[in-house]
Amino acid sequence: MAYRHSPADRLINCQRSSIKEFLMNLKNVMFAAVIGLMATPMFATANDHDSAVEKTGDYVSDAALTTKVKSVLALESELSAIDISVESTDNVVTLTGDVENDAQVELAEKVVSDVDGVKSVHNELSAP
Repeated sequence: MAYRHSPADRLINCQRSSIKEFLMNLKNVMFAAVIGLMATPMFATANDHDSAVEKTGDYVSDAALTTKVKSVLALESELSAIDISVESTDNVVTLTGDVENDAQVELAEKVVSDVDGVKSVHNELSAP
């Protein structure tokens, strides 16, 4: 006699896979957040204080946008955020790296262009 899974067994297995997927996405988001925090400047020079503070503010804004973009990419199940490098300058986001196919190149650009604060996207991703 063949063993059949009850509806309860199937639900439990489905929940387990959803939890695993959630934890993988959370890990990617945390990775992106840590990288963003490491890129934040810690001090400004005393010689040009006002200019340095302004530049630091711009840099922090770019770092925050980069972190936000990497987080959004990490949550996209069709993409690997680890394979995509993100840089932001004046709210212009540049994507570099290798992805699996042209559909992922297009998806990454669409996802990033929808992020609040992104003026434009320079998509330099490549697919085999």
